[in-house]
Amino acid sequence: MTDMTNHHTNPAMKIDSVGDLVAAVPALLGFYPERSVVLLAHDDVTRRIGATARTDLGLTRVGELRKDARAHLTEAVGMLRAQGADRLFCLVVDDRPLVRATPALIQVLEDAGRSSIVAEPDLEIVDVLIVERIAYGQRWLCGHGESGALPDPESSPVMLAAVMEGRIIHRSRTELTAQLAEEGTGIVADRCRDAAAYEADGDPCELLAAVVGAVTGQRPGGLSDAEVALLGGALLDVQVRDAAMALGLTVMADEARLLFAELARRLRGTPRAAAATLVASSGYLRGDGPLTGIALDAALGADRRYRGARLLAEALAAGMHPQELRATAEIGVAIARRLGVELPPRDVDYPLAG
Repeated sequence: MTDMTNHHTNPAMKIDSVGDLVAAVPALLGFYPERSVVLLAHDDVTRRIGATARTDLGLTRVGELRKDARAHLTEAVGMLRAQGADRLFCLVVDDRPLVRATPALIQVLEDAGRSSIVAEPDLEIVDVLIVERIAYGQRWLCGHGESGALPDPESSPVMLAAVMEGRIIHRSRTELTAQLAEEGTGIVADRCRDAAAYEADGDPCELLAAVVGAVTGQRPGGLSDAEVALLGGALLDVQVRDAAMALGLTVMADEARLLFAELARRLRGTPRAAAATLVASSGYLRGDGPLTGIALDAALGADRRYRGARLLAEALAAGMHPQELRATAEIGVAIARRLGVELPPRDVDYPLAG
């Protein structure tokens, strides 16, 4: 399980001390990590932190590093290298004994950081930091033998900046994952197709209008099952799905993301995959890497063959910049225009990731 975050929306964070770095991690990730390895790209000239990646720290019963954890770490290093990273801090957040796991973890990082190109330098691991949990007063240790007490994460300048931007920092990744957890028995693809055919005669113009209306309309409660089925059927239309991605560029991007998250919770199979993929693309456009990863996991878990999710996952693994995803979303604007459906106004104030 790997979460990737790109800090393109704001100036990258400058590091003045190890304690400040560790205390800033929840704000950088969007949640407080537990039993995790967090990799942070570091610029030696500006002393700033750029992109980050987090993986689960999987240990065996006797405390050895599990094979899947090794694979996730290797993947995370590759993703950061693709983003242009050449130096990394490694933070281990875990409350278990790490005597057996730490040497193996360092070896995996060093192996993954070796360049296969002669002219390209190896990726440098600046330091390995260890803390049981990220909280005020917790002791951190580093590979160079230094230690210290953490400052209050809630008072971190990065945390304060996140709050000013209206971002919510979750107490755990599980809390964030719950946003896309399946609810109830779920509405399946056949019912969605039937609803789209009956309610809109399969017309992409009507189907896209239904999606936009659900985003812009004021409703007192949640969607009815009939509305969920219709919208799920709409997202099965490729033109509608691609146009819906463009909602992430508008002033109602947050409302669109909340709608797609609700659909993802209540749909099953391919419709759930389509809705979750839209959550992922919206999250990545706004620099929310953890939500992007969680949404992609949900999409591929619902339909492993869903092309939209697979293409996005492959692009992110290859280091796609959010600006490139914006170009794809722009295609959706053109599709909506061609279908004769007006999208909400463009968001010119919210800084796009990239």
